[in-house]
Amino acid sequence: MATSERRAREKEQRRLEILEAAREVFSTKGIAEATVEDVAAAAELGKGTIYLYFSSKEEILAHLLLEGFDILLGKLTEAYAPSQDLAPTERLGRLTAAYLNFFKENPFYFRLMVAFDRGRLHEKIPPELGEEIKAKNQEALQWVARAVNDGIKKGVFRPCDPWLTAAALWASIHGVIVLMSIPFRRELLGFSLEQMAEATSLLLLKGLENSAQKEGT
Repeated sequence: MATSERRAREKEQRRLEILEAAREVFSTKGIAEATVEDVAAAAELGKGTIYLYFSSKEEILAHLLLEGFDILLGKLTEAYAPSQDLAPTERLGRLTAAYLNFFKENPFYFRLMVAFDRGRLHEKIPPELGEEIKAKNQEALQWVARAVNDGIKKGVFRPCDPWLTAAALWASIHGVIVLMSIPFRRELLGFSLEQMAEATSLLLLKGLENSAQKEGT
């Protein structure tokens, strides 16, 4: 193996080790509280070495966020099941379940997504990295829009803007997850996350029904 190739592999390995240490640090200490110094200590590296790979704490978080989106996209792709001929309503239900499972299995990545939405992290990272995160967001939402569009074509859903409808559906389920993440709200409402998500999904699907088709059947 050429020296340049070996160095490139070693550099990539070191970068992955830093991200692994950062994932653990931010998961346990908190996204806001943890520092680059904490990441360096966990990776057993000097702070200066971290900056050879990442320009800031925010850039580290952005790369971890991309990891989270890759996991989510894998779940959504599997849920949509492109090779199967599923009913549009079933696909939307599977996509909703996939998002709930992502939240349950990957709470850190979900918290990071919320933190990115609420904060100003996007202003502190390289523009190309921000565009990559935006593209991942759109790719995830596209699966929902695709299911809505399929339902419109088959006459199951009323005519509507698939992208706008997908955004509304996603915002509703995302809102339910965020709300039910608060212990006080769960106690106040007296329902589980699954119950709230199911009730929300049923309401949304009801609104999408093509009444003209139902009248004609």
